[in-house]
Amino acid sequence: MDRRKTLKTLLGGAVGTALFTQVGCKEGGDPVPASAGPELETRGYGLRTAWEAEREERINDRRFFSDFELETIGVLADIIVPAGEDHPKATDVEPSLLEFIEFMAKDQPDVYQVRLRGGLAWLNAESSQRYAGKAFIEATPEEQLALVDDIAYELPEEEEATSPLRTGVDFFDRLRFLVVTGFFTSREGIAYLGYVGNQPNVWEGVPQDVLDKHGVQYDPELLPKYVDQEQRTVTAEWDDRGNLIT
Repeated sequence: MDRRKTLKTLLGGAVGTALFTQVGCKEGGDPVPASAGPELETRGYGLRTAWEAEREERINDRRFFSDFELETIGVLADIIVPAGEDHPKATDVEPSLLEFIEFMAKDQPDVYQVRLRGGLAWLNAESSQRYAGKAFIEATPEEQLALVDDIAYELPEEEEATSPLRTGVDFFDRLRFLVVTGFFTSREGIAYLGYVGNQPNVWEGVPQDVLDKHGVQYDPELLPKYVDQEQRTVTAEWDDRGNLIT
């Protein structure tokens, strides 16, 4: 399994789907109030409304995974996204990947808790059976990779119902989804992709050479209204006849 060469492919398949399905479609949960309040800076990056910040703090105050479970998830995460020359391994990104997975398990308990905890139990039982009683994190890197390679791909259709690896395959697929999503939405993951997205800037109007090329000019009376950086946070208003007021 060539993990380094498949990271961007995983993003297109797993994360692209994720943004429009599981992450964005929370079943039940707290309703969003009509007025969510002003935006606030929070730990990590980005903005939250006051309501979102309070809800996030409430979720983070609880604990789901044990230290042992998180350590196991961390080993698996670094197998899924190992360090490369141009990016860190999964557990070295900010915001913390393990905190992200912990948050998702608490935010969507029906989707993740039983599957992830049950999968971790299966993984350690399988590791113990294969490697003389060793838990997965106690196994050698070679042993860990050998076990992961057995559950990293879909089973042949004729084996799905009867394979003893079925639980492991389902678990690893769900965990990989979370790891790849968390990695590629971190600062380091976004930088690795070279994603720029919408960036704030200061618009000074159409360049003069472009205006000259098309033989047009700004109306001197309207130009200050259209291009006034001191008013760029003011919402434009028009009168009943469509004339710009502000």
